[in-house]
Amino acid sequence: MSYNNAEDLFFEADRLIDEQNIIEAKDLLNEILEDYPDYAKAHNHLGWIYHYKIPDYTKAEMHYKLALKYAKNYHAPYSNYSYFLIDKSDFEGMIAFGFKALKEDIVDKGIIYNQLAKAYELTSRLELAYTYYKKAKMSSIAANYIQEMNASLHRVKEKMNILQKIKFVFK
Repeated sequence: MSYNNAEDLFFEADRLIDEQNIIEAKDLLNEILEDYPDYAKAHNHLGWIYHYKIPDYTKAEMHYKLALKYAKNYHAPYSNYSYFLIDKSDFEGMIAFGFKALKEDIVDKGIIYNQLAKAYELTSRLELAYTYYKKAKMSSIAANYIQEMNASLHRVKEKMNILQKIKFVFK
């Protein structure tokens, strides 16, 4: 199989996912990996399939990690793995991963900041959550995403005690 053929098969698998033909897509992605075990896009899509469509967190994590290993200039596994870590309640893992991911030029920093904020919020470190939601907001230009960050900032502020709120007023 040539690399161009692998790309063609990948786009076919992507189309199958869009059409909700998940099993066929999974089989096609595995076929790609038989010839190209370092094909990050196929690993990322398999991670997503096992994360959301055929829940198997062990396989999802394996494929996301392989996608990250081989990613080079492919941003999607960084975002997808961050969502995965939050979904499996590995908040400390998300924090460690988030700071590592932020060092990469290709990542969507707004998404990583948002996921860091969620990890801090879900571990009751509200001041850090607030700080990272603000960073997520400032790293985005999408109006709906900014509205989501405003809602998150409001939610976290409502959870804070009076001393935490006062601290942010004077920052």
